[in-house]
Amino acid sequence: MKINISPDTFPPDYDYKVQPDNTQLAHFPGTFGLPVIGHGYAIVTDLRGLCQRLDKDYGPISKFNMFGSKGLIIADLDIQQAIFLDKDKNFSNEKAFENTLGRFFSGGLLLIDFDEHKTQRRIFQTAFKNDAMKTYISQMNVIMDKHIQHWQGDNSFRFYPQIKKCLLSTSAKIFIGEEEEAQVQFLNKNFVDMFDGMVGLIQMEIPGTKWHKAKRALRNLRSHYQSLIPARREDNTGTDFLTYLSQETKEDGGVFSDDEIVDHINFLLMAAHDTTTSALTNIVMELAKNPQWQERLRQQAFVLDKPFLDYSDLENMPDFDHVMLEAQRLYPSVPISWRRSIRDCDIDGQHIPANTTIWSPMLLHYRDEKWWSNPDQFDPDRFSAERCEHKKHKFLFVPFGGGAHKCIGMHFANIQVKCFLHQFLRNYRFTVAENYQPRLMIIPMPKPMDNLPLKLERIFPPN
Repeated sequence: MKINISPDTFPPDYDYKVQPDNTQLAHFPGTFGLPVIGHGYAIVTDLRGLCQRLDKDYGPISKFNMFGSKGLIIADLDIQQAIFLDKDKNFSNEKAFENTLGRFFSGGLLLIDFDEHKTQRRIFQTAFKNDAMKTYISQMNVIMDKHIQHWQGDNSFRFYPQIKKCLLSTSAKIFIGEEEEAQVQFLNKNFVDMFDGMVGLIQMEIPGTKWHKAKRALRNLRSHYQSLIPARREDNTGTDFLTYLSQETKEDGGVFSDDEIVDHINFLLMAAHDTTTSALTNIVMELAKNPQWQERLRQQAFVLDKPFLDYSDLENMPDFDHVMLEAQRLYPSVPISWRRSIRDCDIDGQHIPANTTIWSPMLLHYRDEKWWSNPDQFDPDRFSAERCEHKKHKFLFVPFGGGAHKCIGMHFANIQVKCFLHQFLRNYRFTVAENYQPRLMIIPMPKPMDNLPLKLERIFPPN
């Protein structure tokens, strides 16, 4: 699928970042839904069903309205691939996320475009290379063990809040060099308040609203990061990412400003723990519902005969990889992507005006029987070398995105999941209630709304 870009007709001082969203889309099929919230109710309650209905009723390109943000939803894999690869640099992440994630995470790596993104991503790559990962894995193993051992005897155990605390503890240590309980509790409370408020209907700072609470949490976090920077600039002996970023120089020889560092750390901490918290919650839910798979992974963990994974173990755990991928297929942490056009273009023969928000619903394809066998069934073996169902189209399955903005931390997330599962499986057998079918939250991250109550049975590795 080729996207034809209209020739530039902009004056030399044209700045796409200050242009308003285009909502003049009368020539496209569909409707913008209800006043104010648009398709918001269906997005929260049944996003996949909504995308299926729009595709069936109006075809692959139709109007879409996400809580007042109007644009187009494009449900075609070839078009999705072309937009993600964006060879003509016509689709902006920064403008697409401006009124959602941008209100809390502006300046983060996901919300930077083109050459600036390429430059800053290159600087980040050092923190995610093998040498750094080997340091991270030893740190996260110790912290995870502390949390997992503490769960013994909890008769009202709910997995989601506990794994969130655990992963935030590992991320705080690795990325900002903090590990004290009070520090982690401070971070956790403010992240919870921030995400709770991000999905509030009233998005004004009125005292008492969730939005007001979320904005206060953002200010708390930014102030805290800011307070850490002076010491990190003076002492380069730390191994945390904040120390590294505070010492790093740009291509012009200058250092990152305090505001730039705060922007990056705020986004990085969110991305490093919230998405993986969601992923692990859904993985553990499916392992609890499918005890044969739980036992299959447990026996592989026992075979390794060590309490903690080493970096050299990670590449030889294909079943763990496949379980993680299958949970992402069923419950994608990023179910739909945003972009905004910069110039006029033609997609699939239809004219897309400049400054039009475009959504690509990846989750629409993840349970499509056209691509997957028994698509609603938990079947990690579909990712095995013998079946490779995910390779039927290059952009059929993109849990970490694609193109220039493919998640730079995907290897880090993989390490977190494997290190945790290895320890958790060796310490506990876990079950859910019979016929457990919880209501699922999709926005902002997919998880069971009851936070996954588990019955934990303490076990010990065989001698």
